[in-house]
Amino acid sequence: MKPLEYEGNTQSMRYEYHRVREGPNYFVSYYKNSSRLHYDPKDTWRTLGVAKFTDTGKALKEWCLLMDETHGVPQRERWSNGTDGASEASGRADTSFASEAMEEMSPTDETKMIT
Repeated sequence: MKPLEYEGNTQSMRYEYHRVREGPNYFVSYYKNSSRLHYDPKDTWRTLGVAKFTDTGKALKEWCLLMDETHGVPQRERWSNGTDGASEASGRADTSFASEAMEEMSPTDETKMIT
């Protein structure tokens, strides 16, 4: 998907929020000639250092928290409920090799103890 860009991006400071289908959403920050990937919105905001207390830093913090609340929290709730697309609640049966191995009987299931 196309990354969502922070409105206050400049040539020396750039922040983007990437939404993905598989895996967690993430932020990419470019500040002081360093590019980093962040999963936590507060870590993204902390890249500014002491500049995080300026008006731009406060606006960036609000944007990061808004992006996480809008897109990140619903995704994590879906994962915790088990409706990520591979569960029985979503209509798709688990047909992986591991699920078949769990259903098989072990060799000791039908044994009897002689006393």
